[in-house]
Amino acid sequence: MTYEFGYNPKTTRRALPIARKLIADGDMLLAQGLELPVENREIVRALAGWWRHVNVLAEDFINRVEAGRTITTTPIYRSIVEHVYKMLWLASEGANGLAVLDFSTWNNKKILLEELTDPNTGKRRWPALDHIEIGAPPGVDLSHASADPEIARLKVLLTEFKRFNKLTARFGEEDMYTVYRHLCDYTHASAYTADAYTEDLGDGMWAIRTDAKPSDGERADVIWLPILLMQAGLVLSSRLKGDPFRKQIKRAAFEYDVPVTRLLPVALPATD
Repeated sequence: MTYEFGYNPKTTRRALPIARKLIADGDMLLAQGLELPVENREIVRALAGWWRHVNVLAEDFINRVEAGRTITTTPIYRSIVEHVYKMLWLASEGANGLAVLDFSTWNNKKILLEELTDPNTGKRRWPALDHIEIGAPPGVDLSHASADPEIARLKVLLTEFKRFNKLTARFGEEDMYTVYRHLCDYTHASAYTADAYTEDLGDGMWAIRTDAKPSDGERADVIWLPILLMQAGLVLSSRLKGDPFRKQIKRAAFEYDVPVTRLLPVALPATD
């Protein structure tokens, strides 16, 4: 019987070995050294860091799945999804995206320190933070209203970066936000996480499981993990000299029976 990608046992059996091979190929690429282009070096540095994070998370995910874990893999998978889409967003936006990333990182730290500072005394509620100074924004300041159209554009991008539903809508993939929101149900404290470990035996009796109940059917997260790894690899590789990871991704896509040309929802700008 011919293999066909889909929600079926054959795809599930192929998924994790292909994902492991992509991770191993990434490790090999990293060991050889990544040749960053002279232009947009800081953007590529951020993409490379996120790509590496995705690969490390994916390896942890696979180890947990193979150990029989179920619900505890969901927060890992949720983070993989978010990082891959943020990689695509940054690669698409270039310098503007990097400006938003830098401001968002600075602003989150600023808000954290403000919330941990007593407004009456000006002292930090955690003395260990006393020596930390926030300083000025590293680049453009998006804290205030402005009539400048460029600032307005960056504010739109900031909203996309901070709100995953805006980001997925930007790429025409609103359904991915629905998936992401469902992953959140299993990441935050909810009845889902409680019910995964308990079972109603009737007559007021409950059983508490050591591990979460196994998933029924083919796990969508397992099936889609190799595609997320391919997407992350393509985004980074397209920004590196020589596009060094595309060959491995094309091989994996062929083995998995998915079209490599349709892995990314938008075309990335050409690299100089």
